[in-house]
Amino acid sequence: MKKNIRITVIVCLVWVAIVLYLTFNRYADNNDAATVSPEELREIGAMVYDEPVPVSDFELVDHTGEAFNNGSFDGKWSMLFFGFTNCPDICPLTMHELTGFYQDLEQGPYQQDTQVVMISVDPFRDDQQQIAEFMAGYDDSFLGVNGDFDVISRLASELFVAHGIMPVPAPDGGTPKNFLVNHSGNILLIDPQGQYRGFLEPNIKRPNILEAYQLIRQGNS
Repeated sequence: MKKNIRITVIVCLVWVAIVLYLTFNRYADNNDAATVSPEELREIGAMVYDEPVPVSDFELVDHTGEAFNNGSFDGKWSMLFFGFTNCPDICPLTMHELTGFYQDLEQGPYQQDTQVVMISVDPFRDDQQQIAEFMAGYDDSFLGVNGDFDVISRLASELFVAHGIMPVPAPDGGTPKNFLVNHSGNILLIDPQGQYRGFLEPNIKRPNILEAYQLIRQGNS
């Protein structure tokens, strides 16, 4: 009888050990699922730097008249886009995709500490009112930002955003009022410490923005 009891106890202990092992493996597998390789991110149009890039001090103004500077990134993940209100294609399309992406965040834990910002690379025409009217077409929480062209140009260059303004000659030889504006269409990702972490490729669509952003956030939680 004692021998049978001993065998039963051993079998029970072995069974418990197996259950614990399988539970541990399942937990480890779930953790692994929250990580993603750089190659997998690139497949959906995202690039994350090995080391965060610091952002130098800058001073700009948002479309509500409030200061926008390095401190504006504190405590939030920022989706930053350089564009302008007279842009005929990539800017409105990108802002439309970002609006849908932001609405999708309502279903998860990340919307409250996420902000979307467009910085104008055409400050000569994009005054506060112009930017405010442009931003009214998108989510109410989005910020449009403007300021001194030299400050914007320096910030854009630091974040590896190609940009340039080419004045169209005025017919009467006066001050040019029309501009051709060239700029990169990347969506930049700034972390809550105000560091540049990576970017999403131009023309990326709403589902891929959401997938890439969630994977990056999960990997930094």
